[in-house]
Amino acid sequence: MRGWLKNWENMRQNYVAVLGAGISGKGACSLLKQLGWESYTYNEQGRAFTKEEARACSFVICSPGFALDHPWRKIALNVGKKIISEIELASAFSDSDVTIITGTNGKTSLTTFLTHLWNCNQKKAISAGNVGVSFCDLVAKGMDKGKRVFLEMSSFQSADTNDLMADSLLWTNFDQDHIDYHGNLEKYFYSKAKMLNFVKNDKCFLGQSVSRHAKILGLNLSDHNIVSRDEKNWGLPDYHFMRSYPQQENLSLGYQFSKEMGFNDQAFNRAVQSYIPEGHRLHFVKTVGESRFWNDSKSTNFSSALAACKNFKGNLFWIGGGRDKGGNIVEFVKNLKPLIKKAFLFGETGGQLYQLLKDSGSTGILCKSLEQAVVYAHENVVKKTNILFSPGFASFDLFDDYIHRGNSFIKYVLNLKMLSTTSRQLEGS
Repeated sequence: MRGWLKNWENMRQNYVAVLGAGISGKGACSLLKQLGWESYTYNEQGRAFTKEEARACSFVICSPGFALDHPWRKIALNVGKKIISEIELASAFSDSDVTIITGTNGKTSLTTFLTHLWNCNQKKAISAGNVGVSFCDLVAKGMDKGKRVFLEMSSFQSADTNDLMADSLLWTNFDQDHIDYHGNLEKYFYSKAKMLNFVKNDKCFLGQSVSRHAKILGLNLSDHNIVSRDEKNWGLPDYHFMRSYPQQENLSLGYQFSKEMGFNDQAFNRAVQSYIPEGHRLHFVKTVGESRFWNDSKSTNFSSALAACKNFKGNLFWIGGGRDKGGNIVEFVKNLKPLIKKAFLFGETGGQLYQLLKDSGSTGILCKSLEQAVVYAHENVVKKTNILFSPGFASFDLFDDYIHRGNSFIKYVLNLKMLSTTSRQLEGS
């Protein structure tokens, strides 16, 4: 036990206020229960957090979904209460070695890949954090001694984390994202850079785009390991997901880190060959007639959408749109234009994208829904064409999350396939 929570047993006289009833909130409550520490959960669909409750609690654990200027956060701060993340709570009660993985794009794939590398080489590891598993929940359930935690950490989670012990960090890349949350690109960068302070040695591996942005801000990160993209293909075909950008660059970080941790090339190669990527990340769905459909619903920012487009040659139709997260949408459309033949647009940003493409002389078709975008894209194909769903925006305007959005896209494509098959059968009868 260390830090401000080392006297936690005396602090248990007051309950802990947990803001949010999602994965992180439930995980925090699970660990607090294990510790015999009373907690109350507050969310906008249930119990409200008031000034009186703020005064009565020991401290506040805030879920990453709460905006930094949320009224409940202001209430807690105004009465002098400390706000922490569930990650900080878990770290205080964990003896496991922790590797932090962060970045704008590809961090979940790198997190799960490294966990796979460890486990298939008889070393114990588990993924936690932004990957969808609460660190607190893992600690509450108990972990085997010596099990490494690969902790995917977002800038949202970093905001309320000030005490975390890690022995290594991989920062994959950096680009525009979450400007609506942080206010500007500089604040977003510093929310990531803050994590470097959690590592107590020199095992920090950074992508080149991280180093470039640091220099723009006048920061020198040369004391850390700056990793260039390695062109090794690891025996994978050109079209494989792990050969695409940014995955291949992120794999280079994983490779350098694994060498530092004692893995040889053969072990790394076996893990690459046997790794099964997470869903909704640039994977092929179906061919319908001359249309080849690709699902990249995990793309929720400009850089990931542009990166996905750059993996294709020839005719490319792009399906995109969703909820704006801030950032320069004009610049995004300017960079998108030379990569695509036609765009099929939907969601809250569909109209703006349509107008920007129209003003630039490009073809954009405004659709009422994602389903309509899939149908219209297919109807516009006259020769072999890749149709890429890499939306570049958040999913919350029309869907629960990117998984719901991706599954919906797959369903609409399969419906097309079924209709196409039925049509051919009728023509032949």
